[in-house]
Amino acid sequence: MSASKLPGFTADQSLAPARGRYRTGYQSASRSSGVVPAIPMCSNCDGILDRCERNGWRPRGLCNLCAVGACYDPPPPPDPFPNPWPPWFSSSIF
Repeated sequence: MSASKLPGFTADQSLAPARGRYRTGYQSASRSSGVVPAIPMCSNCDGILDRCERNGWRPRGLCNLCAVGACYDPPPPPDPFPNPWPPWFSSSIF
């Protein structure tokens, strides 16, 4: 079995130090130290909107979602003791 090679690439080259600096040029508008949720929980929107007002409505995406009510409520937890009988079953059968 022969090893396949990619032209111009070797493992030794991949471990070589970088020749220059890598910069993105992007700076975040928000200096948040936390994780910003994609869709906020509705129960958190009051606190989020308070922070948005203090921070100049940033991060905009999160602030806008709460402002227009585009949030979610988690579903209720499942019943830990569900009824084991099917709905059509009735005690009058016995």
